[in-house]
Amino acid sequence: MRPRDILAANLRAFMAARPDLDTLPKLTARSGVTNGTLDRIRRAAVSTRIDELARLASAFGVQPWELLRPNGHASLSPLGIQLAAYLDESAPDEATHTAAFAAAMAVIDALTTRHDSPSAPVRAPAATPQPLRAKEKRGA
Repeated sequence: MRPRDILAANLRAFMAARPDLDTLPKLTARSGVTNGTLDRIRRAAVSTRIDELARLASAFGVQPWELLRPNGHASLSPLGIQLAAYLDESAPDEATHTAAFAAAMAVIDALTTRHDSPSAPVRAPAATPQPLRAKEKRGA
């Protein structure tokens, strides 16, 4: 698969997962990449410049290489994408956003994949532990 095909598939997946960036005008406003260029990227009709790739990645709150990862859209957790949207709105600066997103994605990845087989999902525990009530915490 050509890199432009991978980017096109990932761009469509990111747009579909983000209601705030699900149209070309919304993505243009956030990224600064023109509607025409975005349309050609989405259709895999052009090679993309690094600067455009970086602006798109920034708009989605991910690193540029993540837009070029084969099957990247399939391995992205919907929770991770929602987290990126939240961090875009709440992180006070780029460094905080990047660090928080990386840490959260590491946790999501650890919870959703086994270490011996990166693509095999982990089975959920039979029962999710509930937080202790105040009375239980005091030993009563």
